[in-house]
Amino acid sequence: MKLKSNGHELDTRSDKLGDLRDSIAVAEDVEALRARIAEDGYLFLPGYLDREIVMAAREEIFSKWAAVGAIDMSYPLLDGIAAPPSERKEFDQAAFSRDLRTGPALRALCHQGQIIHFFERFLGGEVRPLDYIWIRTVRVGGATGCHYDRVYMGRGTLNLYTSWIPLGDVPRTDGALLILENSHRLEELKSSYGAIDVDRDRANNPYGGGMLSRNPVEMQQRFGGRWLTTDFRAGDLLVFTMFTLHCSLDNQSPVNRIRLSSDSRYQLAAEPADERWIGADPIAHGPAAQR
Repeated sequence: MKLKSNGHELDTRSDKLGDLRDSIAVAEDVEALRARIAEDGYLFLPGYLDREIVMAAREEIFSKWAAVGAIDMSYPLLDGIAAPPSERKEFDQAAFSRDLRTGPALRALCHQGQIIHFFERFLGGEVRPLDYIWIRTVRVGGATGCHYDRVYMGRGTLNLYTSWIPLGDVPRTDGALLILENSHRLEELKSSYGAIDVDRDRANNPYGGGMLSRNPVEMQQRFGGRWLTTDFRAGDLLVFTMFTLHCSLDNQSPVNRIRLSSDSRYQLAAEPADERWIGADPIAHGPAAQR
C-alpha cells in the first residue's frame, strides 16, 4: 500500500521518510530528555503508558460512539470499525463532544498518574494540564494537515508541550502521525506562520486558517528534512513542542477502522495558561475567543 497524506503520495526513500527516534532508554533521565527534545523537537516513548489504562479510554470513547450508531457492532467494540454514515443517529454535537473529552477513563489517562509524573519531572515543578482534551476520530480517507500547535494555543506560556496518544494500535495504514524532521528549528517559519493566533487573526490570516498546508510533499520540498513516523501501539507516548511541524498519514485501513487518538497539553502551573482551554467548560475556538 502506498503511503499518502492528505491525498498526496509520500516519497518513501530513506532520505525522505524515516522512523521516529526511540527515547524509551532515557525515559528516566530528565537531562537527557530535555537535551533530546531540544535536538529533535519531540520525544517518542514506545510502551511508556499502561496499555490497560489506554484501552479503557478507547472502550469508553467507542462505547459513546456506538450509542449514536457510529460503530459497526457486528464486530467487537474495541475493533473500532466504522458504521455507514446513514446509521448515525441525530444528537447534540456540542454536548456529545464535551461528554467524550470529560469521561473518567480518558481523564485517568491524560490528567492523572503516569503522564503527570512524567511532566513533573520533565518540567521540574507542579504541572498544569490544559483542561480541554482533544479527541481525534479519523475515518478512512481522513487526515490532518501540516501545522504548528502554537497557532491554536499560544496565548499562555510557550513552554507548553503536546502529548499525542494513540488510543489503540495505529499502524501507518490507519493514519499514523508524521513529524517533519528539524521543523522546530525553522526560525523564519516560527516568526511568520508560527506567530498567528487562529482566533485573533481570523479576518486577515494569510494561511486561511490554522493549517500551514495540506500538501506534506510540498512542505518537505520547501523546508527539507524527512517525514518521521512509526507503527504506533497502545501505550506509546509522543511528546512534542509548540513549534514541531506535524500532520498525519491518510487513514487507509483495509478493514474500515476509525483511527482514535487524543491530544493533551502540559505546562508548569506557575506559568500563564491560554484562557481558551482552561476551566470546567473551556471557551475553545469561536466568537468568545476572537479578541
